[in-house]
Amino acid sequence: MAQERDRAAEVGYEDPINPTYEATNVMYHRCLNYVLEEIKHDGRTSVMVASHNEDTVRFTIQRMEELGLHPTDKKVYFGQLLGMCDQITFPLGQAGFPVYKYVPYGPVKEVLPYLSRRALENRGMMKGAQRERELLWKEFKRRLLGGDLFYRPVAC
Repeated sequence: MAQERDRAAEVGYEDPINPTYEATNVMYHRCLNYVLEEIKHDGRTSVMVASHNEDTVRFTIQRMEELGLHPTDKKVYFGQLLGMCDQITFPLGQAGFPVYKYVPYGPVKEVLPYLSRRALENRGMMKGAQRERELLWKEFKRRLLGGDLFYRPVAC
């Protein structure tokens, strides 16, 4: 972000970085809303909502319901980095939404800056990791006490 701001000042164009995290979310939701509207009116459009932000996922699901878009339409996909936000990914998949986990790969000098940016963007990740651990423990206890330790997906 600092490099992008420096570059903007050097070249003389407007700072491309939103001033706050909240402003970034507002912009992302506005763009996402536009794409969801396009999906509603044009059957050829699809979108991957690649976000670790629970509010963004909730926003997307709410807008899908309002627009009459269904998970089975396979027009709205969700994705997160492997190992992050399983508390978001698993319930989405169980509810029938198409969900993907992705793994960045390549030379360390190219992958590490990408992962660092994701960590900066997801400042609340450690808070989310704590929440995820609590949810996983709760689910483990529920399955253990309920005699259903292993998840068995229902065939469609």
